[in-house]
Amino acid sequence: MIGHILRRFAGLPFKLERLDEAASGRVTGADLRAALPGLLRSGELAAVRKAWGEKLYYIPPERLPLLWEQVELAVMPPYDGGSVHLHKEAGPGLVLDLFRALTWIARNGLPMTSKGTIHQKSVGKLTAYLYLQDRDVAGLGLRYPHQEVYPPGLAVVLDLLQSLGLLTKERALWGLDSSRLTAWLDLEPEIMEAVLFRELLHRYVPDEAVIQHAVYRLTQRDFREGNWYALKDMYASLQTMGMTSEDLPDRVTEWIESWVDALSGFGWLDIGKNSKGSTLVRWRRKPQHELPEKTAEVDHIEDTAANYEEPARPSGVFFVQPDYEILVPPDVSYRIRWELEACCDNQTMDAMSVYRISKSSVARAAELGRTPDVVLELLKAHSATGVPENVSLALEQWAGEMGRIVLEEKLLLRCRDEEAAETVAALPALAGVLERIGPRDFIVDAGQDAKVRRALEEANLSLPKPRTAGASVHEYPKLEKPGLTTVSDLLSGKSEERAWIFSGQNLHFYDRSDEVPGAEQLFAGLNDIPVMWRSEMRDYHASTARKMMSQAIAWKTKVSLRIDGTIMEFIPITLTGEEKWTVQGHLFSQVDGRDGVQGNLTELGPGQWESMRLMLPEMVAGNE
Repeated sequence: MIGHILRRFAGLPFKLERLDEAASGRVTGADLRAALPGLLRSGELAAVRKAWGEKLYYIPPERLPLLWEQVELAVMPPYDGGSVHLHKEAGPGLVLDLFRALTWIARNGLPMTSKGTIHQKSVGKLTAYLYLQDRDVAGLGLRYPHQEVYPPGLAVVLDLLQSLGLLTKERALWGLDSSRLTAWLDLEPEIMEAVLFRELLHRYVPDEAVIQHAVYRLTQRDFREGNWYALKDMYASLQTMGMTSEDLPDRVTEWIESWVDALSGFGWLDIGKNSKGSTLVRWRRKPQHELPEKTAEVDHIEDTAANYEEPARPSGVFFVQPDYEILVPPDVSYRIRWELEACCDNQTMDAMSVYRISKSSVARAAELGRTPDVVLELLKAHSATGVPENVSLALEQWAGEMGRIVLEEKLLLRCRDEEAAETVAALPALAGVLERIGPRDFIVDAGQDAKVRRALEEANLSLPKPRTAGASVHEYPKLEKPGLTTVSDLLSGKSEERAWIFSGQNLHFYDRSDEVPGAEQLFAGLNDIPVMWRSEMRDYHASTARKMMSQAIAWKTKVSLRIDGTIMEFIPITLTGEEKWTVQGHLFSQVDGRDGVQGNLTELGPGQWESMRLMLPEMVAGNE
C-alpha cells in the first residue's frame, strides 16, 4: 500500500480524503484507508495536526530512500550514443565549502549590523572565499531571509551551517558552537556528504510529487558512478514506472536541469551535452542515502570522547617539507586541517592540499591561542616523515622571540570618586582580581568581568551593562572532546528550527499527532449499515442492491459478485437511474490477484448477478 502512496504523493502531505487519489488497479481507496493505521504504527507514515485540528499525513523524509529501494526500476542503460562534451565539471565539494566558511568565520568573526544582517564587507569577502558560485544554485528558486543582502551561494552555505547547529546567531554576531564543530569535523567525509545530501533532499526540493520523483530517481542504483546517462531517458523511465502518467512539463524539466547544475556545484556530478544538445549526467561521487543511528561512526565518537588525544581510527598524515610547505593528502581528517588552518597559510586545496608555515602564520596562531610550541607538537604528531631540522629550529627561534613581549587585553574599572574606589578595594571577593593603577582606576583581567560584576552587585554598587561593541570579539575555537549526543543529533537531522531554506511544506510548524484513526473515522457510517451486507453473499432486492452499490462508491471499496456461478470483484465508479438503474465500474477476475491489473470497464444492472457482498478490507474488522 505504501508504494501506491509513494507514487501519488512522494513526500508531500495529504489529507485523509485525498488518500483515494493513490488508488490504482484493484487497490481501492478503501484498501488504502484501511492500511492507514498499520502504516502509522510502523512509522512508514507520520501525521501532524494544524492549530484548527486538521490532520495531514505524509511519508517521513528518512523513509523515502528506503521505499525507493523497493521500487521496481525501469533500468537506465548508460548512454552509448557517441561522444559527450563535458559541459560542467563537478566542483571541489560542499563539505570543503562549509569547512572554508567555518575557518574564515573563526579567523575573522561575523559581526552583524543593527538590522540583524552580516556586514556587507564580510559578505563580499566570505562569498569570494567559497568555491560554490551563485550560478550553481540560482535556478533552484530558493527563498530565505534578507535575499537582497545574501547572494544564493553564500545563503546555501549559511543555511547548512545553521541547520547543523555549527553557526549560531547571537545578539550582535554569529558565532561557532565548538562542541558541534568538534562533532562535525570528526565525522568521515562520506558521512558529512550524506548529512548534507539529506538536508538538500528534505528542504531544497519543491513541494511537487513529480519533481521529488525525478530527484530520487536520479540517485537510484542503476545510475552508476562514472557512466553517462541522458536526462530524457530518466524522464521516460518515470513514465514506465508509473510515477507520472504524461510527459513532464517544461517548468519541471527546467527545474531538474537546475538541480543537476546545483549537484555539480556541490561536487557530486559532471554535466555533459551530446551532439544534439541533450543534457547528460555522470556521478563523480554518489552521496549515501542512509545515515546510521548507532554505527561504527557513532561508536568511534564514543570511544574518542574517552581518549581524545588518541583517536580510534587513523586521521591521516601529512608531509612537512624543508621549504616550509606542508603537503596534505585527502585522507587527512578535517580535525587536523582545522589546526593547520590556524597556524599555516593555505596555498591550494585539491586532491593534494598545500599549506605553508611562516613566522607571520605562527604569530597569527599565537593570537588564536596556539603557541609556537603547540604548533611544533602538531607537526610532530601528524608528519609522516618527521619535521625537518630547519623547520623545527625556526619554530623554536620564533617561540623565543614571540614569548618576550605579550600584548594582553585588560578591562579598566573606573570609579567616579576616591570613596567608591576605597570601597571597591576593600571587597574581599575581589582580592587578587583587581590591580589598582590610580586613585580611582583598577585593571581587571580579561575573563574576570563576570566575577567582578557579581561582587559589585552583592555590595550594592551598580555597574552599567557592557557596551555591545565588546560583543564582536571572537576567537578561533579549540576543538573539544566530542560528545555522543551531539553526534547523534547531527546524524538525526533535527534541523527545522535552525534552518533558513524550505522549498516545500513547513511541517515543522505543526504539532506531531500520534492518534491512529479508528474504523468509523475511516469509513463514515460503518456502524449504521447491516452487518450482513459485508458478511454474507446474498441475493438482494434491487433497491437494497442499489444502496449497497452507492455505499461502495462512497467508501471507494469493492463489491463481490457471483456472475454465472463465478465470483468476481467489482469496483463501482458511477451509478445512474433510480428504479431502473445501472452501475459502471471495473470488473476483475479473482484468478488474477495482481494489484496493478486494470479491470474491464463494465456496466451492470440488477439481475445480472446472482448474489453480492460489500468487500471491506480485512483490516477494518480489526479496528472496529
